[in-house]
Amino acid sequence: TKIDPLFNVAMAAEKTINLNGNNIMTDSFDSADPDFSDNGSYPTGMPNKTKAGGDVVSNDTIINTLNVGNAKIKGVVKTGPKGTISIGPNGSVGDRAWVEGGSKGIQPGHSADDMNVLFPIPTAPEVSYYTPPSGTVGGVYYNAILGNQNYVLGSMGAGTYRVLVTGNATLKVTGNINLTGNDIIRIATNASLRLYMAGSSAKIAGNGIVNENGNAATFYYFGLASNQSLDFAGNASFTGVIYAPATNFALGGGGSDTYDFVGSSVTKTVKMNGHFNFHYDENLKRVGMGRGYIQIGRAHV
Repeated sequence: TKIDPLFNVAMAAEKTINLNGNNIMTDSFDSADPDFSDNGSYPTGMPNKTKAGGDVVSNDTIINTLNVGNAKIKGVVKTGPKGTISIGPNGSVGDRAWVEGGSKGIQPGHSADDMNVLFPIPTAPEVSYYTPPSGTVGGVYYNAILGNQNYVLGSMGAGTYRVLVTGNATLKVTGNINLTGNDIIRIATNASLRLYMAGSSAKIAGNGIVNENGNAATFYYFGLASNQSLDFAGNASFTGVIYAPATNFALGGGGSDTYDFVGSSVTKTVKMNGHFNFHYDENLKRVGMGRGYIQIGRAHV
C-alpha cells in the first residue's frame, strides 16, 4: 500500500474557483529532488528545474465551475462531472512547452470533468492546550513564543502582534486572526507549526507568515468547520499548506516577484484578484497528510 495524499495538486476546491487577476501562474517543483529544487526550495530563476504539476481542480458540477481567466496553468484543470471550464483570451493550460511557448487555450489532454474526491473537514486534536509565554528573543518582543507544546490563543493581530515558533508546535485559535501592519508569525529554522483555526475569519496581510525553513511541510493551516473565510492581502509571500475544505479562500494583491505561494491549498472556494504565482511542492504527496492507504499492487503467492 501507499498513502492516499490529501495534497495531490497546487489548488483544489469543493466549489468554484475564479482566477480573476493579472500575472497568475502555477507550476511545480520537488523539494526532495535536487534536480527540481534549489537546495529544497523553489528554484527561482531556474526554469529547467520546474515542472508542470501545477494542477487546479474543483469537485463542483456547475457551469463555470473553474474560471481560468488569463492565468498560465502549467498542469491540468479539472471539474466534477458536467462541470465546465472557462478561459480568457490570454489564458493557457498545458505542459511547460505549451505555456512557455505562448500557446493560448487548453492543450489537448490537459482538462477533464472526472473530479470526485473526498476532503473531510478537519478537527483540532483533543489534548490539553496551554497559553504560550511572551518574551524577547534576539532583541525583538514576541507576544507568544511557541515551543514543543499544544497552545491556545483567543485571537491574533493588533498591528504589532508577533508570534515566534521555536519548536514543533500545535496552536489552536478560538477567535479571529487579523494580521496587518507589523503583525507576524515567524517559524524559525528547524521549527514547525500546525495551526487549527476555530474562529470564523482569518486575514493574512502585513508581514504575514514567515517560514524560515522554506519548506511547505513545516506549516499547516487547518480551517475547522467554523472557519468561514481566509483572506490573503498585501505583498506577503506564503510557504505552507492550507487545508480548509469548509472555508472560502480569497487572494488579493500579491507579491512583486515570483515567490508568492509555495505549497498547496484545499478550500471550499477560491477567488483570486491580484498577482499570485502558485508553486506546488510535489514532495507533499510523500510527506504530507493522507486520507489513509491505497493498494498499489498484489503479491502472488
